Formats: sequence, C-alpha cells, structure tokens
Amino acid sequence: MQVGDKLRQLRIYKGLSQAELAEGICSTAYLSKVENCKTSPSSKFIEKITKKLEVEPSVFSTDKSIYYTKLIRQLEEKVKRQEELNEKNVSTLYLALYETLSMDLHVKVFNLLMRHYIKNKLHPEAQKLYELCEKMIPMETGLTLEDPHDIFTFYNLLGNYFYKQQQFHSADYYYTKAKDYGEKSPLELARIFFNLSLTKQRIFDDMHISLIYAKQAYDLFEQEKAQNEMINVLISMAVQYTHNQNFEAAKSSLQAARQKIEQNPNIELNSTLFMMEYHYGKLYEAMGEEEAALQKYKELTDTLEEHSSLVYVLKSMIDLYFKQKKWLQVENYCNRAIELANLFQMNYIYIELIIVKANMMRIKLDEIGYEKEMKKALTLAKEASLGKLIKEIGQILGDYYLELRYYKKASEYYKMALQAQK
Repeated sequence: MQVGDKLRQLRIYKGLSQAELAEGICSTAYLSKVENCKTSPSSKFIEKITKKLEVEPSVFSTDKSIYYTKLIRQLEEKVKRQEELNEKNVSTLYLALYETLSMDLHVKVFNLLMRHYIKNKLHPEAQKLYELCEKMIPMETGLTLEDPHDIFTFYNLLGNYFYKQQQFHSADYYYTKAKDYGEKSPLELARIFFNLSLTKQRIFDDMHISLIYAKQAYDLFEQEKAQNEMINVLISMAVQYTHNQNFEAAKSSLQAARQKIEQNPNIELNSTLFMMEYHYGKLYEAMGEEEAALQKYKELTDTLEEHSSLVYVLKSMIDLYFKQKKWLQVENYCNRAIELANLFQMNYIYIELIIVKANMMRIKLDEIGYEKEMKKALTLAKEASLGKLIKEIGQILGDYYLELRYYKKASEYYKMALQAQK
C-alpha cells in the first residue's frame, strides 16, 4: 500500500474529511494529490499529518514487516500487563490490516483489535473488523500459524464476538474450534468450557449438555483456585438446574455461591451478587412462588441503576404480570424494558419484548397490530441469525394462521420453524 492509500484509509477510519485533516498543515488540494499518489510528501508533511492522525510516522516506512513485528510484540506485552491500548496503538493496528503482511501478523493484529473492541463495547468497530477479516483470513478452511496459541485466541475471540451479538450458534461453533486448537492453560480451557456451557444453554431446551461443560469448568477453576469464576459457574448451574426443574440442585448451587461470596469479601462482586439474587427470583418463579419472585425482582429494580442487567429483571416481572393479567404493569414495564434493551443493543431480549407487545395487541383484539409486531420480531431475528427465536416465532405464526384456516401461510411459517432447527 502506497503512502497516499494509507493516508486515505486512516482519514476515513478517523471520520475526517480532507479539509478537516489538511487544516493547519497544507491545502486540501495538496492532500488530495498525496492521497491519489500524484505527489510524494515530504518528511515534514508526514510528521505533521501522522501526529494529527495519531499514528507513528514509521508506519509509512518501506520496511513495514519488521516495523509491525516489533510493534505487535510490544502491544502483546502491553495486553499481558493488562494495560489498555491507546488511540495511537489502535489506529496503527487498523492500518496494518491493509498492508501486505504475513498471515501470522494479520491474525495477531485481529486478535489485538478484537480484544480491544469487545472489552470497550465498541460494537460497530468490532462488526467492521469481523467483516474485513472474513475476507482476509481463512476462517473455515483451516488456519496454520507459527504460534498455535494465536489460533486458539483467534477462535476464542470470534466466539466472544458472536456471543456479544447474541448469535449463539456461531459463538458455540467458534468456542468449539477454540477448544480443539492451539495450546491452552488450565484457566483458558476452563473459560472455554464455561462459554460452551453458556452457549448451549441458549441453544438447547435440555440443559444436560450445558451442565456437563459447567462441571468441567468448575473442576478446572477449583484446581486453579479461581474463586470468582467458581461463583459464576455455580450461578449458571443454578440456572440450568432450574430449567430442568431440579430445584433442590439449583438451590444448593445458589447456596454454595452465596457461601463463597461470604468467604471472599475482597472479590469485586457487585454484578455477581446481582445475578445470584436475580436467579433466586427465577428459582422461586419456577417453583410457583410468584409473590416471592416478584418481591425479589422489585428489590433489585429499586437498587439497580439503568443497566443492561436490569432488562432481565424487568422481563421476568413482565412475564409474571402477564400471567396474572395485570395489563397496566405489563405495558409500563415493557415500554421501559424495550427502551433499555434497544439502548444496550440486546437483540435477543429486545425481540422477546416485541413478542410480548404483540401478544398485548392480540388480547386487545388488534389482529393487524399483532401480525405487524410478530413479523417485525421475525425480521429482526433473521437479521441477527437467532435460530432459536426464528423457530419460536415461526411456530407461533404457523399456529396463528392455522387457527384462522390460512393453511398456505401456516405451512410457510411451519417450514421456516423447521429450517431454523437445522
């Protein structure tokens, strides 16, 4: 890539116009000539423009492979020390994606950038990075690198990316590949097992496979004395036991989690405490103790600020109030939950809330509104590749049109539900 091409890519990445970048440095016409490779810029120009773009002038050197190898090694050490990449680091790495480098270096760049984007919840940047690397890196045909751990990290980060997108089938696929590739420490393997437990929990109705992975993760975390991770696994196991209606085992898991929290007061556990209390509410609900569950949820909504976790509490309250036919509460909490789910880009639960809204319309005999909202939910589920929701909505609409004796429409939605299972 020539100097002009690099400048254009960096300018676009920074969201700057030519006039904005050129201001205080040169004329817009001159910058345009540089970007179109019609003139060679001076070293003074390069120094000024790269300072404004927040990259090292060295990125425009001819010996780019040696430069990027050294830079990546430094940034990998920085990440190991749990230090944040700065904007200059990120911009320079982004530019490296457009260079002709070895596959080993490109994967390392992807790993550094994707970790940064996921950690900092930069969803659009993560999406753009994935789309770019899908074209550059052999995702499915096999990946051979000098360092096998880079392969593990690559697939693990793809799993994390798709999990954040709530595309659980894809997350499960890449976590499985991560499990089977590269060298892993016991802690890394434990986290993969835990992630597989969580993805399978969202994919399958039966939780036995999820519980197998959860127990494998717990054993490894216990071996490594990773107390916080052990608590998280216990809470997830409680969810899985509750789903399988093994209420005693669920209660035992939550009690064990509470005991470990009390034994480790120095661990940062705000979100963990919240999840434990929330799943006590889910356990009460599953056992038919609805008022106890509602009381638990109300306590959490009173103490929790506007946060993504609050959406799950609100959804649980909505489901209970719907069952109790308390329509005012359903509508109020549903509107609040939809607003938060949209704000925090929680696609899966957002679609579930659209279904609740549709069901409210059907109760009011608004059949046109019901169909419109259900089809909106289906479209969103397809766009996000959420197979489990596509199956659920297809089944619901199939039943709906069958009841109306619209047999052709019903068969179309039943077929869609069957295809979503595959």
